[in-house]
Amino acid sequence: MTLNKKILAAAIVGGLFAANAQAQVNLAANPAAPVTFASELAVPTAGLTLTNVSNALDLTTPLGYSFSEGEVRFVRIECASNIRFATGSGVTTNSGALVGAINGLGTNAITFSITGAAGNPSPTNGATTITVGGNRTITSTAGGDCTYGLYDQPSQAQAGGTAGRIATRTGAYIQFRTSFTLTATPVGAVANVEATPSFSRFLSAAPTNSVGTGSLGVVTFALRTPAPLIANGTAVTLATVLGAASNHTIAGDFANAANADGTFTGTALTRVFFAPNADCTGTPINASVVTATSARFDTGATAVPGLSLCYAPRSGVAIPVSTYAQTFNAVSADPANYSVASLGPVALGSITRNGTSLQAPLVQVPTGWLSRVVLTNTGSVARPYTISAQTEAGTTAVAGTAATGTVPANGTLVLSTTDIATFTGQPRGTLNVTVAGPTNDIQGLYQIVNPASGSISNHVMVRPGSN
Repeated sequence: MTLNKKILAAAIVGGLFAANAQAQVNLAANPAAPVTFASELAVPTAGLTLTNVSNALDLTTPLGYSFSEGEVRFVRIECASNIRFATGSGVTTNSGALVGAINGLGTNAITFSITGAAGNPSPTNGATTITVGGNRTITSTAGGDCTYGLYDQPSQAQAGGTAGRIATRTGAYIQFRTSFTLTATPVGAVANVEATPSFSRFLSAAPTNSVGTGSLGVVTFALRTPAPLIANGTAVTLATVLGAASNHTIAGDFANAANADGTFTGTALTRVFFAPNADCTGTPINASVVTATSARFDTGATAVPGLSLCYAPRSGVAIPVSTYAQTFNAVSADPANYSVASLGPVALGSITRNGTSLQAPLVQVPTGWLSRVVLTNTGSVARPYTISAQTEAGTTAVAGTAATGTVPANGTLVLSTTDIATFTGQPRGTLNVTVAGPTNDIQGLYQIVNPASGSISNHVMVRPGSN
């Protein structure tokens, strides 16, 4: 190859894409533009044929070399080992060059001769393209590149490598992508300590939250754009790959979606829903199943086009602090031909509280001991508090006079556990303290003392959701 031929080929290839837009996959494309197939395609052991509809699988490359009339060189096109040229594939050029018999069909590498067309100079030059048409066979959905090489001798083309290679180019050819995507934009809500009872309503925050309903995020589940192809060469749809049992599951605390009798049927299902508007208005899509820790939407192959995930807890019950995440559980519409993978979890928003929550996980009032709760307020404003008791099975608790009150500004309040609650069954339980004040100002301590022995045990109260 002469220096003049190299210079001419480089100049012509440099302007190739300004003059010719290609629908096929061109190895010289920058950026790379591989053809995209659905990653859900199930590939048999013997391989899967991809049909070349609308020339989407045509593999094109410029020769990158200027031929003389009648000059013969040899081409090798080699793809990743999982991509094979199916029997019946053919090669064409756009310059009148002669293409010899194709060797290697059924494998991932083909070779053939190419002869410069008549003319002085020959029209077979650096801008001349060769196109490999036909179907392809894949043995996996790993995707892959292909490499073109132009060689002096047929044996060199058969062997591949660098010996005798005049021109070469590598580019992305086939890629595989999931047919569907899931994204979420977290929003979240704040349970308001000033509500009655505390934390039973949200802090109103237009445009997403009212006092009764909070948005946990905006969810989009959709067909990938542009849609990947399936084996027959047509574009995939959600219904192609997803069966009716596919669903979205939201993990998080939905205990307050329950009805007053503790069940999660009927009205409870309307308390967790998708809505078309940011403020949770519009025609809702109610959850199919709700439990204390999850909500499920049986959407099948239906898209979720940027809907708000909304939660409207039953009124009168304190709303717990919680984080939320969404998973799309994919079930194949046709397991023999499509193997689908679930997506997520993706993070949604969270529910927080704007006051202070403290907990003594285990308080005891054994005979002969003093049991106390100590609340401290370092702020300049007195803060009201409420203490509720939880008990184990077989034990009950009745609120006492100290179950509600006020923690003085810049002060400390020492409360006897027996004044907070009276336990029957076992003399023990859990105390939950809610203070209508900033969490940085409020601290809590549980103390148990044996006056006879002088034994003292102090435990800093935990902050649910952060300890």
